[in-house]
Amino acid sequence: MKDVPEIHSIRTLHARGFSKRKIAALLKISRKTVDKYTAEAYVVDPVPKMHLAKERPSPKMDPWKPVIDQWLAEDETCPRKQRRTARKMYRDLVAAFSADVSEVTVRRYVRSRKRGQAREAYVPLEFPMGSMAEADFGHALVTMDDVDRTVPFFALRLMASGVSFVKSYPHEKLEAMLDGIAAGLAFLAGVPRQLMFDNTSTIVRQILGGGLRTQTPEFKALAAHYRFEPVFTNVAAGNEKGGVESLVKWAQRNLFSPVPRVGSFEELNQRLQAECLADAQLRRRGRDQRLVADLWEEEQAHLSTLPASAFPACRNRFVRVDKALLVVYDRAVYSAPPVYMKKSLLLRAFWDRIELTDRERTVAVHERKKPGGSSLQLEHYLPVLAHKPRAVLHAAVIARGEPAIARYRDDFLAARPGACRELVAVLRLAETVGVRRLATALEAASGYRAFDLESVRSILAMTDPGEELLPKGLDQRHLGRWPETAVAEVAAGAYAWLDEAAVGRDGR
Repeated sequence: MKDVPEIHSIRTLHARGFSKRKIAALLKISRKTVDKYTAEAYVVDPVPKMHLAKERPSPKMDPWKPVIDQWLAEDETCPRKQRRTARKMYRDLVAAFSADVSEVTVRRYVRSRKRGQAREAYVPLEFPMGSMAEADFGHALVTMDDVDRTVPFFALRLMASGVSFVKSYPHEKLEAMLDGIAAGLAFLAGVPRQLMFDNTSTIVRQILGGGLRTQTPEFKALAAHYRFEPVFTNVAAGNEKGGVESLVKWAQRNLFSPVPRVGSFEELNQRLQAECLADAQLRRRGRDQRLVADLWEEEQAHLSTLPASAFPACRNRFVRVDKALLVVYDRAVYSAPPVYMKKSLLLRAFWDRIELTDRERTVAVHERKKPGGSSLQLEHYLPVLAHKPRAVLHAAVIARGEPAIARYRDDFLAARPGACRELVAVLRLAETVGVRRLATALEAASGYRAFDLESVRSILAMTDPGEELLPKGLDQRHLGRWPETAVAEVAAGAYAWLDEAAVGRDGR
């Protein structure tokens, strides 16, 4: 059947008196076609006809179609991310059956079969103000300290207004999840009635029937603290929280593109929060083109108020300090004060730090290390070194600590072999001035070749925290450190004897 414009051309030419032979020659069609469309009984149908292409014969592929159909049926019962690709099916055909078929042919057939499979239908959703937020983790490439690394980031979206929150972490452990939720709710300035999550093992211990979940104690405590109802997707159905899934993709293509170059997670998170606030100034599609910030302000009236205090986003574990003054958490070691040797402390593991607590008093704070790492603080070992001064020769706390202190130790012992006790006395100055300031002073002392206690004390007395040890010139600010000395005025005649002595020598 010809299209309507072609039929119109045939009938128009015929109405103008053109012969059927002439019309066929002009339009390069057959006489039978002209007879068909110029007949008085013919009615032009404006509805276009669907032309279905006939399947082309494929003699090499036909024997293997049932095998591929069976594989596709088997894959329907597997997790989506573990289903065979068209390339995998082609390789299996060649390996198992020595099939004489091209990969392109296999790909084309698999694509046609998947296109013909029944797809899941979706229902458009609309969320009342303050009803729900969705949360998830994504991953992005970041250049941090000139090293490329893939970092997880927590994403939270308030579904009614569409306002978004993103924060990056070095890992996806429970501490990061708890901190992300607490920081996200603080950013939203309120708490929705429900929060939707995946069935991640950090917050779900067991999946029960009827949509119920056994949750980890720390997550249950956080939900009770902020008074929201946790909602979980069905198993392997992350698409049920499509709002935050699209937020993860948007963040990867916008917040992390081009690849950010930062020096720390703090710098990266400041940049991400600024980008989220800037995104709130855009208009949201499908909501009367209103600004996200205006919808957010409207939704805040429907959110529950935040608690007076933020939730402590950490794991709590009781640990015992061993005789090396160490505690172990997540396969990393951390030092504790010597008074707690062989005693128990409460370890509070945050995403970025480790706190050791004796009841309500924090006795040590460490930067969190990766598994296999260590954080040893010099002040914890100074009392022990006072009793065992020779241990300073190979003390790990010095070798792994401030490089300036390790260099001073090596230079000191090279200049004064065996003077371990005085070296420990120098190091114990950190108990009063702090490790950072002592390291700065010892760096200058190495330059002066000042390898004794009194010299280091003098350098510390000359120096204010954060100030250069060796000023290029002395001004009133430097001179003001020493008290003025009153000098009595002397009469000029008091030195006349010097002239008399000089004359006596010349006369002789």
